[in-house]
Amino acid sequence: MIASFSTFLRTFRRNKMGIIGLAMLVISLITAIFAPQIAPYNPKESVDVTIDDIYARPSAAHLLGTDDAGKDVLSNFIYGSRVSLTVGFFASFISIFIGGVIGIVAGFYGGRVENVFMRFTDIMLVIPDLPLIVVIIALTKPSLWNIIFVIGLLGWTTTSRLVRSQTLAVKSRKFVLRAKAIGAGNLHIIRHHIIPLVMPLLVVNTVLVISLAILNESTLSFLGLGDPTALSWGQMLNFAFSRGAMSTGAWWALVVPGFGIVWVVLSLTLLGQGLEQVLNPRLETHHLTVIKDKPPETPVTAPPFPQDFSQAPVLLDVRDLSVDYVNAGQAPAHAVQKVSFQLRQGELLGLVGESGCGKTTLMLALMRLLPAAGRIVNGQVLFHDRDLSQVSEEEMADVRWKSISIVFQGAMNALNPVRTVGDQIAEAIRQHLDITDKEKLDTRVRELLELVGISPDRAGHYPHQYSGGMRQRAMIAMALACNPQVIVADEPTTALDVMIQAQILELLHTLRQRLGLSIIFVTHDLGVVAEMCDTVLVMYGGVSAEYANVDTIFNEARHPYTQELLKAFPDLTRPGGKLAAIPGYPPRLNALPPGCLFAPRCPLAFDRCHTEKPALHALKTGTPNAHIASCHLVE
Repeated sequence: MIASFSTFLRTFRRNKMGIIGLAMLVISLITAIFAPQIAPYNPKESVDVTIDDIYARPSAAHLLGTDDAGKDVLSNFIYGSRVSLTVGFFASFISIFIGGVIGIVAGFYGGRVENVFMRFTDIMLVIPDLPLIVVIIALTKPSLWNIIFVIGLLGWTTTSRLVRSQTLAVKSRKFVLRAKAIGAGNLHIIRHHIIPLVMPLLVVNTVLVISLAILNESTLSFLGLGDPTALSWGQMLNFAFSRGAMSTGAWWALVVPGFGIVWVVLSLTLLGQGLEQVLNPRLETHHLTVIKDKPPETPVTAPPFPQDFSQAPVLLDVRDLSVDYVNAGQAPAHAVQKVSFQLRQGELLGLVGESGCGKTTLMLALMRLLPAAGRIVNGQVLFHDRDLSQVSEEEMADVRWKSISIVFQGAMNALNPVRTVGDQIAEAIRQHLDITDKEKLDTRVRELLELVGISPDRAGHYPHQYSGGMRQRAMIAMALACNPQVIVADEPTTALDVMIQAQILELLHTLRQRLGLSIIFVTHDLGVVAEMCDTVLVMYGGVSAEYANVDTIFNEARHPYTQELLKAFPDLTRPGGKLAAIPGYPPRLNALPPGCLFAPRCPLAFDRCHTEKPALHALKTGTPNAHIASCHLVE
């Protein structure tokens, strides 16, 4: 969760709020632990009392006065802290543990597990906690441990709902998908990715639960249901109210135990806020923080790389792949329909099309990382003649990252904000390469960072301490961690400025040359496609519109959709030319139009286009000059 205990202490020492809260809490704990040595009197000893000793005002003999029994209020207060703190802490730990486990399990696994846990939680929420606690304690023996367990077992409901909501939010983040992609199991993801982001919420919520536990114990004691053998602040309040402290003006009998409750609650509140800032490093610094002695990023040099792929072996052969999103009570959304392509060793395939045309779904399907509603309903994904759509999840986990890795869109979302970048890169290495020696692991992480132009000294920094370009470089380093043959780059330059985009693209090109990588590059930018790609697959509405080498796509495009995309691309040879926009929007995937999916927007559509789906026509055959288009006009 944090880089090291020393790092935690160094950060925590700078948090004044947390230090004050911790100091106040330590005073309370020392008072409770060393009560026999601190208290001037022993409340359990019998004393001779006269009428003058009852509710005696503060004096040198009794600094905070006496109570209705003539006993020293200060000594009662010191000994009472033991019971109040014991009930507060132990009951809250029980509640936090139960609520945390239920919330994480329900939020992470979902489905029937979530329904069972959350319906039970809803039932418990309907029942008021305090009246139920009172009834149960009244029907059982009012002992100290009985009170602790009853308060703890009935105080978890709010925690479980908060933790479930946080878990659902974290589970949908891309760094969890990335963790699945590197082969991490559910327990690993929960322990290393879910719990660190849930922990700040639990810390803050613990403050509330401890406060409520102390108040519940005080209420029980006030009603006469506390442990008669245990002196607590709540019992002191009970005695003061029921035995005439108000009528006699003995304010000290009420103020002192009330002050104790307020002191502990305030100390825990300050400590909780301080710990949240330490455990959540995003609240502390960001990528604009000045970092001393930052070495300049150096470009990676590369030898020339051959561009003729006609003789290169096929690494990935996708045949008629179809993916649906299935939701109960709704028509299935056909996100990908019978898409086919081949990726050869060293080839860079560009995947283009408007948003909502199925590009990202296709990439997630290749790695079997579709969301719960996604289903591969047809086709094959052949990797070294092995159909990845049919292998078990364990076999697929071994393929991910060692053979095929992915650079997710939006690096800030794909990196866990509460773990260092170096630790997240090392996570993939530990999962697949069986390198457990810390020195070797650190060496490999530093090599990867240096490979992508990041100073190895930045391995111990958090994602928010990186600039946007550095985060994207770190994601590329992570994708290279296990020496894969294929990298899927899902819009890796999104939200970056033009100069940083150029650097990232140059880095990918250089790494491809140096390592012989095969890359599937998902993008909206036709300029990037023209500059970097060898072949291009144009998708529209989840289907293949056109598939050919890059020169054919830009010079001899036959599908009207490809032609319209090119019209929207600025041509530097015609500086006065106007850009065209395609009217309308891509079709809804759960309500596809009949016939050609592009027909409602196509300027060349005729009657047949609105009624009959076009087939894939092979205009040219043979690698690398194959040209395929799905349009009636090319027949």
